[in-house]
Amino acid sequence: MRKIPRKPATPPSAPEPAEKPKNLQNINIPDITLPESLTGKQTLLKPHIERSQDIINRPFFIGTQQPVEAYALYVNGVIDTDTFNASILRPLMIYAEDGEDPRSQDPELPEYIARTLLTVGQIRKIDRLADLVRDIYDGMLIIMLEGSSQALSIDIQKGPLRAIEEPPAERGLRGSREGFIENLDINISMVRRRLRDPKLVVKKTVVGQRTRTQVAMIYIEDIADPNIVQEIETRVNAVNVDGIAASGMLEQFIQDRPWSIFYQHRLTEKPDKAVMQILEGRVLIIVDGTPTTITSPSLFVEFFQAPGDYYERTWIGSFIRLLRYMAFFLAISTSALYIAVVNFQPELIPAELLVPIARFRNQVPFPVVFEILILEVMMQLVIEAGHHLPGNVGQTVGVVGGIIMGQAAITARFASPAAIIVASFSAMCTFVLPSPGIALVSRILRLPMILAAAAFGAVGFALMWLILLTHLISMTSIGVPFMGPLSPTRYSDLKDSFIRSFLTTMKKRPVSIPSQDKVRQAGQEVTGDR
Repeated sequence: MRKIPRKPATPPSAPEPAEKPKNLQNINIPDITLPESLTGKQTLLKPHIERSQDIINRPFFIGTQQPVEAYALYVNGVIDTDTFNASILRPLMIYAEDGEDPRSQDPELPEYIARTLLTVGQIRKIDRLADLVRDIYDGMLIIMLEGSSQALSIDIQKGPLRAIEEPPAERGLRGSREGFIENLDINISMVRRRLRDPKLVVKKTVVGQRTRTQVAMIYIEDIADPNIVQEIETRVNAVNVDGIAASGMLEQFIQDRPWSIFYQHRLTEKPDKAVMQILEGRVLIIVDGTPTTITSPSLFVEFFQAPGDYYERTWIGSFIRLLRYMAFFLAISTSALYIAVVNFQPELIPAELLVPIARFRNQVPFPVVFEILILEVMMQLVIEAGHHLPGNVGQTVGVVGGIIMGQAAITARFASPAAIIVASFSAMCTFVLPSPGIALVSRILRLPMILAAAAFGAVGFALMWLILLTHLISMTSIGVPFMGPLSPTRYSDLKDSFIRSFLTTMKKRPVSIPSQDKVRQAGQEVTGDR
């Protein structure tokens, strides 16, 4: 009969001191070699798992003729128990020895088991206590054996998954209806299905000393600029924090200007948008546990672009994009301009319009700036209520609440009809913007614009816009000028900034984003600086 290769039992070896890895410096887990004795391994492991009642301990024997004692550990509800029972536990327990097989002379039992008995894909051997504890809490199945200082770490994770559906914040009339979900591997596969390039690189790392959140960086090796890739990797790996819950937290750790109100990385939940960003030389960052991904570096003009722009006719896409820029300007400026004109330059208002505005203003006991601020607060509360309530209820609250409060404000003489129209129009313009981030920014920037116009009129309004533009021009995203292709000016990129030119004319990748391969349409030669 074939005997299972095994080593004679030896007493537990003395712990070997070792320097802790960076991601374990604040976690009290000694990084020592595992002993060969199963009892010794259990003794070392006990202080780190005895308080976790959701960790399942399953003792069993490998083989039937000369069984070897083994031990399985896993977190309940994380692994696929069907795979564990059918592909791991069953073949190990019913294994029958046959001495004629030459592989029985293999002295490494874990290696022999992994190569011969188990029918799962992802298996690795570990021999350090820190790795063992970390893999248990990472959701791996651990198999420990008597007589071996190595344990098997097997990835058979499975849990409840949300259905793949269209992101509610990025709905479009045409194009893909798929959206990322909270599972990292599935999100990577959605990118792979759309981008079947062997040069596509997927690098995984772990962020968070306690949450140990998996983060994947995806880019095309011969397109993305190596300096940008290296800078992003350095910043992600330098994040030293207890935990990361979502991509929005990681984005704040790797941005160039933490104090700026503007998002410096583009966030998206749509795989088709993410793939197009990768094809332009950017790096996609996916954080496990959140459907929102990060594309970096990013430009200010990208926050006004949407995948639907490229699925529609050129003239339609250009018109919609120009409409978004106008909506951004009006969302920030309308209320401030109203205050500046009414308080400082009423002669600019036609007489037919000035008379009714003045008549209703005489019935309001507040200055025009307080009137606008009251309406802005009311409008922001209605918007936030609509966001946090269920879909149908939120829409009803937004419409009914706006109408009722607007009518009540006029009746109670808290505001004039003209002020309500201005505040409502400003709020409506924010809904035109395709990026939730730039929409939030426009809602916040409205306040300093209103205060500057109330204090200095048109001069204050113009000064605030000058400060805003200066700030935007000074910003960078991973070292790339944030206001490109406007500052510095890249004329070839203007065809896909304020307007969307014909796709057949976009034969080169954007100059504003550094890349190695300059051509994206065949038959185009790159000569000189674009």
